[in-house]
Amino acid sequence: QSFVPSPTSDHDSIMLVPAGDHYTMMDFATAYFREAQSMQRLKGMSAEKKSTADLVQHTKVPIQESLLQYSDSEMNELAIKNFKTLMRFMGDQSKLKNQNEVECIYEILQLCKEKESLHDEVYCQVIKQVTRNPSQESVLRGWLLLNLLTGYFLPSNILMPYATKFLQLASSDPSSTHHDIAKICQSNLRKNFLYGGRRHLPFPVEIEALLKGHGARRLVVLMPGGIEYLTRIKTFTVAKELLQEICEQMGAGEQEEIQEFVLLAMKNKMVRPLRSEEYLHDYLLEDELVTVTLRRLIWRTPLHFENKIYTDVHYGQMLGDYLKGRILFSYSKEMEMQVGILAMLQHWVKTEQQNSAPSREELKEYTPKTLQSFISPQALQDRVDMLLRTRPPLQPVDAKIQFIEHVMKLPFFGYNTYFVKRVSDDTIPVPCFFGVNKEEIIAVDGTTQVVSCVIPLKELQKMRTLRPLSDGGLPGIELNYGSAASPKTMWLELSQAKEMYHTIVVILDKTELHH
Repeated sequence: QSFVPSPTSDHDSIMLVPAGDHYTMMDFATAYFREAQSMQRLKGMSAEKKSTADLVQHTKVPIQESLLQYSDSEMNELAIKNFKTLMRFMGDQSKLKNQNEVECIYEILQLCKEKESLHDEVYCQVIKQVTRNPSQESVLRGWLLLNLLTGYFLPSNILMPYATKFLQLASSDPSSTHHDIAKICQSNLRKNFLYGGRRHLPFPVEIEALLKGHGARRLVVLMPGGIEYLTRIKTFTVAKELLQEICEQMGAGEQEEIQEFVLLAMKNKMVRPLRSEEYLHDYLLEDELVTVTLRRLIWRTPLHFENKIYTDVHYGQMLGDYLKGRILFSYSKEMEMQVGILAMLQHWVKTEQQNSAPSREELKEYTPKTLQSFISPQALQDRVDMLLRTRPPLQPVDAKIQFIEHVMKLPFFGYNTYFVKRVSDDTIPVPCFFGVNKEEIIAVDGTTQVVSCVIPLKELQKMRTLRPLSDGGLPGIELNYGSAASPKTMWLELSQAKEMYHTIVVILDKTELHH
């Protein structure tokens, strides 16, 4: 796997809808349909125009040859077979024994996935069958298929302006029953062009929902601090759209700040940060075993606390990271003082605890697991009691804000940390922690917190994930960095190899956009 994002095509102009009366499907049929070219050789102009119009209109009779010219006879056969499947799905022909609508759709999508050269043929077949079709039910089915086609497969550069024009004309006719779905198809095609389309074909349950008219799926996003965000996502929703929606709801509507958040797909203990242009449905399984969570990944934009959800989300994330030992700091007398202050602030966050001192059990809950063995419970209790005597209590919201501001001053705040068992560089003592932030990758000694290695992200040339060397072994990451004159390679073994790899990919993606 390489982290270098594939360059977007330089054919942006293709997505511009042509003006005027050019680029209609009739123009395309005249130039490229097999039958139109035969007719031009045989007939006069007026008859030819009428016949060409017939070629791009609904037919009750299966086609005997592909609409487009193919030199390969197999392509011609597949096109004829596909047209029959399309007619069965749209209700223009009776289905085969034991064949249902979902199977018809699958057959068509699978053909497109396997044979890219048939994309244009399939587009032309569906467009033909929804044009001047007397049956509303049949038309609706054809448009439903177009909805899927536009999100999964692009037409060729030749057909693109004609298909785009067709969708624009269909969506600008408010009297038609399908102008809304035509608008969705336009949006799908644009996203497909920019982001590359969905990778995995839909699950049967998703197609069944679409056939019943349910174009959106319920999704609960788990936010830090135990907040659940309930939303509905469509067939081709990408991560950046959902991120924007959530961030606006919590008062972080500026693009620069939205860029600093990431959605994560989690299944069992596997965590996969999503790039902003990835399709959510590619990560959501049929069985709903995947959880989607939100996390702040980059800390460049100043925080602001006018929105309660925003404050709760940031407090929840920092508290979780702090207590799990993900924010590193080494044992010292100064560290004991910090732990005391942060324990007091956590205590004040609980409304009912405003005027009481925390019990020893509560203090243990307020202390990072990694530090509990270093700190004397009695010393911590004395310190917190003294702090409580000398400071007036804060309201919960103010205690949360102070906690956030305090944690942000810790030396390794802002790094996403991973526990690494083995490293190829023997100057790095292991086990250790590797931290990744918006600028660099660092190796930190777990006990002393001494930084033994720094790799600036701008020096990272390439990286890939590595499979475990043996059964029961750990996966790894190989990093290639340095300059062309002095290239360096390092590999590390850690259970969270894929998560770390994809976190770096997302950070690079987001910081490139920032520049």
